[in-house]
Amino acid sequence: MNEKQARAIVYERSNGICEVMVPGVCRGRATNYQHRKNRSQCSRGERWMPENGLHVCGSGTTGCHGWIHAHPEKAYANGWMVKAALDPRQVPVRYRGQARPQMLESDGTVRPATNGELINLLALGMGVQL
Repeated sequence: MNEKQARAIVYERSNGICEVMVPGVCRGRATNYQHRKNRSQCSRGERWMPENGLHVCGSGTTGCHGWIHAHPEKAYANGWMVKAALDPRQVPVRYRGQARPQMLESDGTVRPATNGELINLLALGMGVQL
């Protein structure tokens, strides 16, 4: 998938609303594309897959986008950032404050993580927190 296609899917999924929604920080309207796994750490195929992107408010220093970069450990724990060794397709994300972590799909849909996916998350030493 190329950049234009991935961005189109992520932007449609978000419907222009921030996909992170950090309480007390979120500005509501999504304006920036956040790579969950840093571009420099992605394989060629991972860089522009919809599961690796989030449409967020703010810039790299403001709103939820800025919060993610200022609080990396919490961002990793919530799936808003993904460590280099992991596959973004297998890392659940705290989506818009929902209690149950969600999985981002390649077609732009979002679904609740299964119990098995959550067990894998805990086995990696990750847990959802804010």
